[in-house]
Amino acid sequence: MVAAIRAILPEEAGLLPPIERDAAERFREVGLNTIADGEPSSEPFILSVIRKGVALGAVEVDHGLVGFALAGELDGALHLYELSVRTAFNGQGLGSALLMGIETAAAASALGAVTLSTFADVPFNAPFYARRGFVPVEIEDWGPALHLLNGAERAAGLPLDRRVFMRKELQP
Repeated sequence: MVAAIRAILPEEAGLLPPIERDAAERFREVGLNTIADGEPSSEPFILSVIRKGVALGAVEVDHGLVGFALAGELDGALHLYELSVRTAFNGQGLGSALLMGIETAAAASALGAVTLSTFADVPFNAPFYARRGFVPVEIEDWGPALHLLNGAERAAGLPLDRRVFMRKELQP
């Protein structure tokens, strides 16, 4: 399989929610059915990220768009809102390639770090990011945007005791 990482086009915004739904099915394996049953990112949100943030897609030669990463600037870092890969393409390095693309975009925008929010105890969440150099961010180090995101996660009913913000400092 050969995949390319490239910018997502506005006309592709409608292709992302089905990928996100497919990827979310993995959460059933770890008892997070509410995540699997949740609503994917809205098309207006996706379009706003395409216009004002970073929206990257993993495109496989025979299957088209099979994964994506969405990010935007928060608290002086590039914050990864979503990274999803179709389950049929797991384990092939696409998530890592998308993450490297996000890191490259952060560096190109003179942002010194990438941040994200994820599940601490889910093998394909925090441990995945930790293997790629991300470390937990202690609450006293959160910026205002991370506090707002934590409030949004609380309002959405996410189990906050299982959530963690993570950060990776980028080389200058």
